[in-house]
Amino acid sequence: MPASPVADGGLPVGGPARRSPVPREDAAHSVRLVAVAFGVTVVVTRLYLALTDYPQIGGGEYHLAHALWGGLLLLVGGLTALAWSNRWVSTATAVCVGAGSGLFVDEVGKFITARNDYFTPLAAPIIYAVFLGVLGLALLARRARRDRPRVLAYSVAVRSTELADGPLRPADRAALLRGLDALATQPSRPDLVAWATALRPVVEAAPVEEPLSRIQGRTRPLIAGLLRAEAVLVPRWVHRLVLVAGSVLLGLVSLVGLVVLLALWSSDPDVQIVLDDRTLPPGSRPPALVVASAGEAVVGVLLLVAAGALLLGRDRVGVRLCRIGLLVALAGVNVALGYLDAELVVVAVVVELALLVLADRYRTRFPEISPP
Repeated sequence: MPASPVADGGLPVGGPARRSPVPREDAAHSVRLVAVAFGVTVVVTRLYLALTDYPQIGGGEYHLAHALWGGLLLLVGGLTALAWSNRWVSTATAVCVGAGSGLFVDEVGKFITARNDYFTPLAAPIIYAVFLGVLGLALLARRARRDRPRVLAYSVAVRSTELADGPLRPADRAALLRGLDALATQPSRPDLVAWATALRPVVEAAPVEEPLSRIQGRTRPLIAGLLRAEAVLVPRWVHRLVLVAGSVLLGLVSLVGLVVLLALWSSDPDVQIVLDDRTLPPGSRPPALVVASAGEAVVGVLLLVAAGALLLGRDRVGVRLCRIGLLVALAGVNVALGYLDAELVVVAVVVELALLVLADRYRTRFPEISPP
Protein backbone atom coordinates (compact mmCIF):
# COMPACT_ATOMS: atom_id res chain seq x y z
CA MET A 1 0.00 0.00 0.00
CA PRO A 2 1.56 3.34 -1.01
CA ALA A 3 2.36 5.82 1.73
CA SER A 4 0.24 8.93 1.86
CA PRO A 5 1.91 12.21 0.97
CA VAL A 6 3.33 14.14 3.87
CA ALA A 7 2.99 17.90 4.33
CA ASP A 8 5.66 20.34 5.50
CA GLY A 9 5.21 19.67 9.18
CA GLY A 10 5.10 15.87 8.88
CA LEU A 11 1.28 15.67 8.92
CA PRO A 12 -0.59 13.69 6.25
CA VAL A 13 -1.99 15.90 3.49
CA GLY A 14 -5.71 16.36 3.95
CA GLY A 15 -5.54 16.41 7.74
CA PRO A 16 -4.77 19.38 10.00
CA ALA A 17 -2.27 20.66 7.39
CA ARG A 18 -5.16 21.85 5.26
CA ARG A 19 -6.24 24.16 8.03
CA SER A 20 -2.81 25.64 8.74
CA PRO A 21 -2.52 29.17 7.29
CA VAL A 22 -0.44 29.85 4.19
CA PRO A 23 0.95 33.39 3.77
CA ARG A 24 -0.05 35.20 0.61
CA GLU A 25 2.77 36.40 -1.60
CA ASP A 26 1.38 39.95 -1.60
CA ALA A 27 0.47 39.92 2.10
CA ALA A 28 3.06 42.50 3.17
CA HIS A 29 2.04 44.92 0.42
CA SER A 30 -1.68 44.50 1.15
CA VAL A 31 -1.32 44.92 4.91
CA ARG A 32 0.85 48.02 4.40
CA LEU A 33 -1.89 49.39 2.18
CA VAL A 34 -4.40 48.73 4.97
CA ALA A 35 -2.18 50.70 7.37
CA VAL A 36 -1.83 53.60 4.94
CA ALA A 37 -5.57 53.72 4.24
CA PHE A 38 -6.25 53.51 8.00
CA GLY A 39 -3.87 56.34 8.85
CA VAL A 40 -4.97 58.62 6.02
CA THR A 41 -8.64 58.06 6.88
CA VAL A 42 -8.15 58.95 10.55
CA VAL A 43 -6.13 62.07 9.72
CA VAL A 44 -8.56 63.29 7.04
CA THR A 45 -11.60 62.53 9.22
CA ARG A 46 -10.24 64.39 12.24
CA LEU A 47 -9.16 67.33 10.07
CA TYR A 48 -12.55 67.50 8.35
CA LEU A 49 -14.45 67.38 11.65
CA ALA A 50 -12.25 70.09 13.18
CA LEU A 51 -12.67 72.39 10.15
CA THR A 52 -16.45 71.89 9.99
CA ASP A 53 -17.05 72.16 13.75
CA TYR A 54 -18.07 68.52 14.13
CA PRO A 55 -21.35 68.42 12.17
CA GLN A 56 -24.04 65.80 12.82
CA ILE A 57 -25.33 64.00 9.75
CA GLY A 58 -29.03 63.23 10.07
CA GLY A 59 -30.10 65.96 12.47
CA GLY A 60 -32.84 65.79 15.03
CA GLU A 61 -33.28 62.41 16.65
CA TYR A 62 -30.78 60.54 14.47
CA HIS A 63 -27.05 60.91 13.93
CA LEU A 64 -25.23 58.85 11.29
CA ALA A 65 -21.87 58.44 12.99
CA HIS A 66 -18.91 57.78 10.72
CA ALA A 67 -18.41 54.43 12.43
CA LEU A 68 -21.46 53.27 10.42
CA TRP A 69 -19.76 54.21 7.16
CA GLY A 70 -16.68 52.37 8.40
CA GLY A 71 -18.73 49.24 9.00
CA LEU A 72 -20.22 49.54 5.52
CA LEU A 73 -16.75 49.76 3.95
CA LEU A 74 -15.62 46.74 5.96
CA LEU A 75 -18.63 44.81 4.63
CA VAL A 76 -17.89 45.90 1.07
CA GLY A 77 -14.25 44.87 1.43
CA GLY A 78 -15.16 41.46 2.81
CA LEU A 79 -17.77 40.78 0.13
CA THR A 80 -15.35 41.89 -2.59
CA ALA A 81 -12.73 39.43 -1.37
CA LEU A 82 -15.31 36.63 -1.25
CA ALA A 83 -16.94 37.35 -4.59
CA TRP A 84 -14.07 37.90 -7.05
CA SER A 85 -10.59 36.54 -7.75
CA ASN A 86 -9.10 39.24 -9.99
CA ARG A 87 -5.69 40.72 -9.34
CA TRP A 88 -7.17 44.06 -8.28
CA VAL A 89 -9.34 42.48 -5.57
CA SER A 90 -6.59 42.43 -2.91
CA THR A 91 -5.91 46.14 -3.47
CA ALA A 92 -9.60 47.07 -3.36
CA THR A 93 -10.11 44.95 -0.25
CA ALA A 94 -7.07 46.49 1.50
CA VAL A 95 -8.31 50.03 0.81
CA CYS A 96 -11.85 49.23 1.99
CA VAL A 97 -10.62 47.47 5.13
CA GLY A 98 -8.13 50.23 5.95
CA ALA A 99 -10.58 53.10 5.39
CA GLY A 100 -13.44 51.24 7.06
CA SER A 101 -11.47 50.31 10.14
CA GLY A 102 -10.10 53.86 10.31
CA LEU A 103 -13.61 55.33 10.37
CA PHE A 104 -14.70 52.77 12.96
CA VAL A 105 -11.72 52.94 15.31
CA ASP A 106 -11.69 56.74 15.13
CA GLU A 107 -14.83 56.69 17.28
CA VAL A 108 -13.37 54.35 19.88
CA GLY A 109 -13.75 57.08 22.52
CA LYS A 110 -17.53 56.75 22.28
CA PHE A 111 -17.35 53.01 22.83
CA ILE A 112 -15.11 52.97 25.91
CA THR A 113 -16.68 55.81 27.94
CA ALA A 114 -20.01 55.88 29.73
CA ARG A 115 -20.57 59.48 28.63
CA ASN A 116 -20.01 58.67 24.93
CA ASP A 117 -16.93 60.94 24.84
CA TYR A 118 -15.31 61.16 21.40
CA PHE A 119 -12.53 63.37 22.85
CA THR A 120 -11.46 61.15 25.75
CA PRO A 121 -7.65 61.28 26.07
CA LEU A 122 -7.38 57.50 25.86
CA ALA A 123 -8.84 57.41 22.33
CA ALA A 124 -5.77 58.71 20.47
CA PRO A 125 -3.31 56.18 22.00
CA ILE A 126 -5.72 53.34 21.18
CA ILE A 127 -6.07 54.52 17.58
CA TYR A 128 -2.31 54.89 17.24
CA ALA A 129 -1.68 51.48 18.82
CA VAL A 130 -4.01 49.88 16.26
CA PHE A 131 -2.09 51.65 13.49
CA LEU A 132 1.23 50.35 14.84
CA GLY A 133 -0.25 46.88 15.21
CA VAL A 134 -1.21 46.78 11.54
CA LEU A 135 2.28 47.94 10.56
CA GLY A 136 3.71 45.20 12.77
CA LEU A 137 1.61 42.61 10.96
CA ALA A 138 2.97 43.91 7.65
CA LEU A 139 6.51 43.44 8.97
CA LEU A 140 5.72 39.89 10.10
CA ALA A 141 4.14 39.12 6.73
CA ARG A 142 7.26 40.34 4.99
CA ARG A 143 9.42 37.98 7.06
CA ALA A 144 7.21 34.92 6.67
CA ARG A 145 8.95 31.82 5.33
CA ARG A 146 8.10 31.15 1.70
CA ASP A 147 10.39 28.22 0.92
CA ARG A 148 8.07 25.44 2.06
CA PRO A 149 6.34 23.25 -0.54
CA ARG A 150 2.78 24.24 0.37
CA VAL A 151 3.63 27.95 0.39
CA LEU A 152 5.40 27.66 -2.96
CA ALA A 153 2.48 25.68 -4.41
CA TYR A 154 -0.08 28.26 -3.26
CA SER A 155 2.04 31.05 -4.73
CA VAL A 156 2.37 29.28 -8.06
CA ALA A 157 -1.35 28.49 -8.13
CA VAL A 158 -2.29 32.12 -7.51
CA ARG A 159 0.21 33.48 -10.02
CA SER A 160 -0.83 30.98 -12.68
CA THR A 161 -4.30 32.54 -12.76
CA GLU A 162 -2.68 35.33 -14.78
CA LEU A 163 -2.58 32.87 -17.68
CA ALA A 164 -6.37 33.20 -17.95
CA ASP A 165 -6.19 36.96 -18.54
CA GLY A 166 -4.10 36.81 -21.69
CA PRO A 167 -0.46 37.81 -22.24
CA LEU A 168 1.68 37.71 -19.12
CA ARG A 169 3.55 40.74 -17.93
CA PRO A 170 7.32 40.11 -18.04
CA ALA A 171 7.71 40.52 -14.28
CA ASP A 172 4.82 38.12 -13.57
CA ARG A 173 6.22 35.54 -15.97
CA ALA A 174 9.67 35.73 -14.37
CA ALA A 175 8.21 35.40 -10.86
CA LEU A 176 6.07 32.44 -11.91
CA LEU A 177 9.03 30.67 -13.46
CA ARG A 178 11.10 31.23 -10.30
CA GLY A 179 8.30 29.74 -8.22
CA LEU A 180 8.06 26.71 -10.50
CA ASP A 181 11.82 26.16 -10.34
CA ALA A 182 11.76 26.37 -6.54
CA LEU A 183 8.80 24.00 -6.32
CA ALA A 184 10.48 21.51 -8.65
CA THR A 185 13.36 21.08 -6.15
CA GLN A 186 11.17 19.88 -3.24
CA PRO A 187 11.89 16.14 -2.75
CA SER A 188 9.30 15.81 0.04
CA ARG A 189 6.42 16.44 -2.39
CA PRO A 190 6.90 14.50 -5.62
CA ASP A 191 3.30 15.27 -6.60
CA LEU A 192 4.00 19.01 -6.54
CA VAL A 193 7.30 18.47 -8.35
CA ALA A 194 5.41 16.69 -11.13
CA TRP A 195 2.84 19.50 -11.28
CA ALA A 196 5.55 22.18 -11.49
CA THR A 197 7.39 20.24 -14.18
CA ALA A 198 4.22 19.90 -16.24
CA LEU A 199 3.20 23.55 -15.83
CA ARG A 200 6.56 25.07 -16.76
CA PRO A 201 6.26 24.47 -20.53
CA VAL A 202 2.80 26.06 -20.45
CA VAL A 203 4.21 29.21 -18.85
CA GLU A 204 7.18 29.29 -21.22
CA ALA A 205 4.85 29.04 -24.24
CA ALA A 206 2.38 31.67 -22.97
CA PRO A 207 2.35 35.03 -24.81
CA VAL A 208 4.10 37.92 -23.09
CA GLU A 209 3.10 41.56 -23.12
CA GLU A 210 5.34 44.03 -24.86
CA PRO A 211 7.25 46.13 -22.33
CA LEU A 212 5.46 49.30 -23.40
CA SER A 213 1.95 47.89 -23.71
CA ARG A 214 -1.21 49.13 -22.01
CA ILE A 215 -0.75 51.33 -18.97
CA GLN A 216 2.94 50.49 -18.65
CA GLY A 217 3.54 52.31 -21.93
CA ARG A 218 2.40 55.52 -20.28
CA THR A 219 3.65 55.07 -16.74
CA ARG A 220 7.19 53.82 -17.35
CA PRO A 221 8.31 56.78 -19.50
CA LEU A 222 6.60 59.12 -17.04
CA ILE A 223 8.37 57.59 -14.05
CA ALA A 224 11.68 57.55 -15.92
CA GLY A 225 11.17 61.23 -16.82
CA LEU A 226 10.40 62.16 -13.22
CA LEU A 227 13.52 60.37 -12.01
CA ARG A 228 15.65 62.17 -14.59
CA ALA A 229 14.09 65.48 -13.57
CA GLU A 230 14.80 64.70 -9.92
CA ALA A 231 18.44 63.99 -10.71
CA VAL A 232 18.76 67.34 -12.51
CA LEU A 233 16.57 69.59 -10.35
CA VAL A 234 17.40 67.96 -6.99
CA PRO A 235 21.09 67.03 -7.02
CA ARG A 236 22.64 65.29 -4.08
CA TRP A 237 23.66 68.43 -2.24
CA VAL A 238 20.15 69.88 -2.47
CA HIS A 239 18.57 66.63 -1.27
CA ARG A 240 21.07 66.51 1.61
CA LEU A 241 20.40 70.16 2.49
CA VAL A 242 16.62 69.62 2.60
CA LEU A 243 17.12 66.53 4.77
CA VAL A 244 19.43 68.49 7.10
CA ALA A 245 16.96 71.38 7.34
CA GLY A 246 14.08 69.04 8.14
CA SER A 247 16.11 67.20 10.76
CA VAL A 248 17.23 70.45 12.41
CA LEU A 249 13.73 71.95 12.52
CA LEU A 250 12.08 68.80 13.82
CA GLY A 251 14.99 68.21 16.21
CA LEU A 252 14.67 71.69 17.72
CA VAL A 253 10.92 71.29 18.10
CA SER A 254 11.44 67.89 19.75
CA LEU A 255 13.91 69.40 22.22
CA VAL A 256 10.98 71.31 23.70
CA GLY A 257 10.39 68.00 25.44
CA LEU A 258 13.65 68.49 27.31
CA VAL A 259 12.49 71.92 28.48
CA VAL A 260 9.21 70.43 29.69
CA LEU A 261 11.06 67.60 31.41
CA LEU A 262 13.30 70.07 33.28
CA ALA A 263 10.27 72.15 34.22
CA LEU A 264 8.54 69.09 35.68
CA TRP A 265 11.41 68.59 38.13
CA SER A 266 11.97 72.30 38.82
CA SER A 267 11.47 73.54 42.36
CA ASP A 268 10.86 77.11 41.21
CA PRO A 269 7.27 78.05 42.22
CA ASP A 270 7.04 80.46 39.27
CA VAL A 271 7.48 77.65 36.74
CA GLN A 272 4.10 76.67 35.33
CA ILE A 273 3.19 74.11 32.70
CA VAL A 274 0.03 74.66 30.68
CA LEU A 275 -1.33 71.52 29.04
CA ASP A 276 -4.41 71.70 26.80
CA ASP A 277 -5.45 75.06 28.31
CA ARG A 278 -5.02 73.66 31.84
CA THR A 279 -2.27 74.69 34.24
CA LEU A 280 -0.74 71.71 35.97
CA PRO A 281 -0.56 71.89 39.77
CA PRO A 282 2.98 72.54 41.06
CA GLY A 283 4.90 69.32 41.62
CA SER A 284 2.57 67.17 39.50
CA ARG A 285 4.20 64.89 36.96
CA PRO A 286 1.63 63.12 34.75
CA PRO A 287 3.22 59.84 33.54
CA ALA A 288 2.18 60.41 29.93
CA LEU A 289 3.77 63.86 29.94
CA VAL A 290 7.00 62.52 31.47
CA VAL A 291 7.24 59.73 28.88
CA ALA A 292 6.40 62.03 25.96
CA SER A 293 8.85 64.71 27.10
CA ALA A 294 11.71 62.27 27.66
CA GLY A 295 11.04 60.57 24.35
CA GLU A 296 10.89 63.83 22.43
CA ALA A 297 14.16 64.93 24.01
CA VAL A 298 15.86 61.71 22.82
CA VAL A 299 14.39 62.14 19.33
CA GLY A 300 15.54 65.76 19.21
CA VAL A 301 19.12 64.84 20.12
CA LEU A 302 19.20 62.03 17.53
CA LEU A 303 17.89 64.28 14.75
CA LEU A 304 20.32 67.11 15.53
CA VAL A 305 23.28 64.70 15.62
CA ALA A 306 22.03 63.22 12.34
CA ALA A 307 21.93 66.69 10.79
CA GLY A 308 25.48 67.35 11.92
CA ALA A 309 26.70 64.05 10.45
CA LEU A 310 25.03 64.86 7.13
CA LEU A 311 26.64 68.30 7.04
CA LEU A 312 30.04 66.68 7.59
CA GLY A 313 29.45 64.28 4.71
CA ARG A 314 28.89 61.24 6.95
CA ASP A 315 25.79 60.28 5.01
CA ARG A 316 25.53 56.69 6.21
CA VAL A 317 25.66 57.68 9.89
CA GLY A 318 23.41 60.69 9.36
CA VAL A 319 20.66 58.83 7.52
CA ARG A 320 20.77 55.94 9.99
CA LEU A 321 20.46 58.23 13.04
CA CYS A 322 17.71 60.21 11.34
CA ARG A 323 15.71 57.05 10.64
CA ILE A 324 16.27 55.71 14.16
CA GLY A 325 15.06 58.96 15.70
CA LEU A 326 11.96 59.09 13.49
CA LEU A 327 11.12 55.44 14.13
CA VAL A 328 11.44 55.99 17.90
CA ALA A 329 9.03 58.91 17.61
CA LEU A 330 6.58 57.08 15.36
CA ALA A 331 6.61 53.75 17.18
CA GLY A 332 6.80 54.92 20.78
CA VAL A 333 6.73 58.58 21.69
CA ASN A 334 3.59 59.40 19.75
CA VAL A 335 1.53 56.91 21.76
CA ALA A 336 2.11 58.96 24.93
CA LEU A 337 1.82 62.22 22.99
CA GLY A 338 -1.57 61.16 21.64
CA TYR A 339 -2.88 60.79 25.18
CA LEU A 340 -1.97 64.41 25.83
CA ASP A 341 -3.11 66.04 22.59
CA ALA A 342 -4.84 64.10 19.79
CA GLU A 343 -4.56 66.94 17.25
CA LEU A 344 -0.87 67.48 17.95
CA VAL A 345 -0.01 63.83 17.39
CA VAL A 346 -1.72 63.90 13.98
CA VAL A 347 0.51 66.80 12.91
CA ALA A 348 3.58 65.08 14.39
CA VAL A 349 2.91 61.83 12.53
CA VAL A 350 2.46 63.59 9.19
CA VAL A 351 5.68 65.61 9.58
CA GLU A 352 7.71 62.64 10.83
CA LEU A 353 6.48 60.38 8.05
CA ALA A 354 7.34 63.02 5.45
CA LEU A 355 10.90 63.31 6.80
CA LEU A 356 11.22 59.51 6.97
CA VAL A 357 10.17 59.23 3.31
CA LEU A 358 12.75 61.91 2.44
CA ALA A 359 15.49 60.00 4.30
CA ASP A 360 14.53 56.69 2.69
CA ARG A 361 14.50 58.31 -0.74
CA TYR A 362 18.00 59.69 -0.11
CA ARG A 363 19.21 56.22 0.81
CA THR A 364 17.55 54.77 -2.31
CA ARG A 365 19.03 57.37 -4.64
CA PHE A 366 22.52 56.87 -3.27
CA PRO A 367 22.77 53.15 -2.36
CA GLU A 368 26.44 53.42 -1.46
CA ILE A 369 25.41 54.93 1.91
CA SER A 370 23.33 51.86 2.82
CA PRO A 371 24.98 49.40 5.20
CA PRO A 372 26.46 46.34 3.45
